[in-house]
Amino acid sequence: MPDAAPPPTESHHLATFRSRGVAVPFTSPLLAGTRVREADRTGIELVVPSPSGGRGVYILNWAGVRALCNPTLHDTMLFRQFASLTAIDPPNVRDAALQVALNGAAGREAAAAAQAAIARDASQRVEAQFLLSMAVMEQLDPSSPKVRSLAERTADLDRRASLALHRIAPSLGRTGAQLALALIAVGDLFAPLGVAQDDREARTPRVLVRLREAHDDLSRWLSADAGNDISGVGQAVMIAMRRACKSGQATLEKIRAVPADPIALLKRWIIDGDGVVTAVARCGWLLDGWERVGLLWLSARTTASRRAALLEMAPMVPVLPREALEWTDLPIHAKALEEPCRVTSREDTWRTGAAAFALVERNEKLLAMSA
Repeated sequence: MPDAAPPPTESHHLATFRSRGVAVPFTSPLLAGTRVREADRTGIELVVPSPSGGRGVYILNWAGVRALCNPTLHDTMLFRQFASLTAIDPPNVRDAALQVALNGAAGREAAAAAQAAIARDASQRVEAQFLLSMAVMEQLDPSSPKVRSLAERTADLDRRASLALHRIAPSLGRTGAQLALALIAVGDLFAPLGVAQDDREARTPRVLVRLREAHDDLSRWLSADAGNDISGVGQAVMIAMRRACKSGQATLEKIRAVPADPIALLKRWIIDGDGVVTAVARCGWLLDGWERVGLLWLSARTTASRRAALLEMAPMVPVLPREALEWTDLPIHAKALEEPCRVTSREDTWRTGAAAFALVERNEKLLAMSA
């Protein structure tokens, strides 16, 4: 890849979420909305929106990024972290970002938030594993206690859950120990979504709640004064945000219904574990990139900052690939597969030079909020 940045690629309808790439929480202002994806020749590549806000993107390796801008230390460390990932997907990119933030590359506030997020993730995995084991026990013995919280865990419940796994093991062609390991893997997979239907503490439900808050607040602000909108940018962002909320919630509810039959889920895991992983991952792909967009709005308080936020948010709104049509029963208009709006600029002084330092600091605060 030459040092000079290549011309932007032509806009086109993306086929899959993987070809769209995963949103990266870079702190450099000129890398806002950048995504990372797997590449055949170089392993990974970055999809960078055109700095002018026009059509197309840059497809760059890190040398190309450095020719485009001066990335922060955080961004350099994060890109290097991608080299160690087994796959480029939303959970892995998030884990990489948490590890870099934990090292202090984005400041103390982001480091503390990353530490809390890692601990919360671990706790949610343990809870998901426990609730799945209780569900297996209850399915075999409907008269057993109805356990709905990790706080109810006892040694006797663990023993009874283990006996339940050994009881069904022969019918599944596995040993009790193998089923226990399978249940741990399934629990880890479902933890970000939450096993219980009404779980609002798991990561994905929390992202959806925050996105709905951003949508509702934006809707109220636009309704209060039509002059708040900028050439329809606000309306376009709000419509796309509403669609993301609906599709994300519908997919979450559909996937959460699966653990209601835990024994069938274990059977499916044994027969087609990759298929289960793919199905559960859909919610993460549908919501990928939306958290930063929502946080940009929620962090803006004054009228001036909100109008500025809209101009930043618009180019970052995730474009749905055609694959989304196969993932949800909700109708998706053809326009949803296109960029909702563009914000072009003749110059980038507002996010370069001295002005960039304030934006980097703001982006570090967004990292702390999103962790």
